[in-house]
Amino acid sequence: MITQINGLPGTPSASMWIGAVRTVSSRMLRSTKRHATQVAAAMALIAITAGTQAQTEQTPEAIAEQAYIYGLQQAIYYGQRWTYTQNDARDNIVYAGLNQFSWVRKQITPDYPVVTPNATTLYGAGFLDLRAGPVIIEVPEITDRYFSVQVMDQYGIFRMIVGSPFNGTRARKYILVPPGFTGNVPADFPTTDIVQWPALTAYGVVRMAVETGTAAEINTINGYQDQVTITPLADWLANGKQGIPQADRKIVKGDFLIPDGLPEYQFGQVDKQTAVQYFTLLSVILNDPTMPTIKDSLMEADMLKQLAVFNIGKGLSFDWAKLTADQQTALKTGFKAGFDNVRKTMKSNMINMNGWGVVRNDGGFETRWMDRAIIADAAWAAPDKNISHGGAFLFTDSEGKPLSGANKYTITFDMNDLPPVTQFWSIPIYDANGYFVANEINRYTVNSFMLEAGDLVAKDGKLVIYVQNEKPTDPDQARNWLPAPADGFRFTSRYYGPYAPLVDGTYDMPRVVRVE
Repeated sequence: MITQINGLPGTPSASMWIGAVRTVSSRMLRSTKRHATQVAAAMALIAITAGTQAQTEQTPEAIAEQAYIYGLQQAIYYGQRWTYTQNDARDNIVYAGLNQFSWVRKQITPDYPVVTPNATTLYGAGFLDLRAGPVIIEVPEITDRYFSVQVMDQYGIFRMIVGSPFNGTRARKYILVPPGFTGNVPADFPTTDIVQWPALTAYGVVRMAVETGTAAEINTINGYQDQVTITPLADWLANGKQGIPQADRKIVKGDFLIPDGLPEYQFGQVDKQTAVQYFTLLSVILNDPTMPTIKDSLMEADMLKQLAVFNIGKGLSFDWAKLTADQQTALKTGFKAGFDNVRKTMKSNMINMNGWGVVRNDGGFETRWMDRAIIADAAWAAPDKNISHGGAFLFTDSEGKPLSGANKYTITFDMNDLPPVTQFWSIPIYDANGYFVANEINRYTVNSFMLEAGDLVAKDGKLVIYVQNEKPTDPDQARNWLPAPADGFRFTSRYYGPYAPLVDGTYDMPRVVRVE
């Protein structure tokens, strides 16, 4: 209970106020009225606070639903880290160990196990381990194409974005400094290239544009890839202040706790994981010292306080079998509600760009949990801000019906009104779950490079893309053919260096029109 507010000792009774009105001077009356206003404001504040506290007292089902939205990004991060650093199975093509990039050295095809990949760039991706101290990323000079190096924390926040559109094309080195590091950063690094990292783990992704896809071009890009290094500070110093080429380093396998079932459900995690598996994994994450919570986040602290009722949290030991039947039911119900809520919002809460859903990735993932969960579900590791590139999802045709390989469609661009970008645009096609599907011409996207190279044909000022499962019989249509999966499919367009209309949805992006 508040006993004193702004120097006022409690709340006077009504009789005291009446007496004061009758006897005090006008100056004192004004002062008393001022104090009364202060009391009223304070009492209103108390009411608001009480209301806020009441709002945070949610049902177990509501807590579980919010926990799904809160933790989905971190859960996929943990699963991906296992895949990249611990799953050394022969058929896992992305296994690289700690502080190494897993490089895609040819244009991406359906065997690449990542949701909504982009065939217009060659990727390198991997997980950094900062438990032993700072880690250094070195990049060579690249002057002939788009490239970027971006590093993300477990919350999906990209805290380092560098490359040709951002800070130039010359060779550079960057040092990521973990929390609690008490040593000295070498004098070789300008402050612009020193990144104070908030965790002991990070996910890095390198993109280099593929313009023609010829063997010679791929070979050039592979040469650049070989010169990108991730090196712990101690090794960098021991190597004469130079990064150690990946080919010269041994693979260091991750040693993170592997929850039961993770190897079975990680690929296609969002659709495969159960409530039991998800909340078990969330408990592991909250007790993982490499993945600290956000400092001074009242919103996250409140979430963790509520999760404690299920014994989920730092220092707590979660055991599904020890929960009551009601608690288990609540977690299952909330898990399903959270899943459905994310999927529903994914399609309904985006910026409408002529039917295409522009991702609302203008930052704020610290508190915008739904935005964070949508990106994690639809395109994990996509940017949280439109600094690098933007994107738009499409699930339905111009009539609002689900896209299906049983139908034929066209996408018609005005050559005088192509997507406005400083770099390039790309429109990949995926199955309903966000993966490439094999086709006879190995084409999984159409992009601006293909148009510039003459691989796509424009007539009468129009570029018509033919989206269908079977190859068109007309030769010109076949050149502009984007093979569709036999069943349901969707798009996630990319705009590298987007202008404002591609971010705010005012660009007239062509609809996908069904051909009768």
